[in-house]
Amino acid sequence: MSKLSLEERFNSLQAAFTGKSTEVESKVAEVAELATKVSELDAILSSKEATLIEITSKFAESESIIKNLQSELAQAKAAHESAGKKAANIVASVGVNPVEVSPSDVAVSAKNDQELADEWVTLKQKDA
Repeated sequence: MSKLSLEERFNSLQAAFTGKSTEVESKVAEVAELATKVSELDAILSSKEATLIEITSKFAESESIIKNLQSELAQAKAAHESAGKKAANIVASVGVNPVEVSPSDVAVSAKNDQELADEWVTLKQKDA
């Protein structure tokens, strides 16, 4: 069994510890690099969260505007209906039964050339 001298043991332990300290220094640098990346990602996440909050706010505003417009539309429809009812009441109060006028009832159809010519001839014969 060979026994190492005290100096040889010291040199052996010193070499082992030197290797370990280099390894530790490498791990410390790696941890520092990862910590930098984590802080960069945290900054990106904060930016994305701020954008999400802004978009959510705009969405809520849009929903509010849509509800207001729907309310205004309902009011306009109600006013339109009540105007027709008021007109019917006014006509009824005068003693006349309200009648709906359809554009097809009032519309005059255009006469063709033959009908116009026949009508002109008839008028001329009446004058003569």
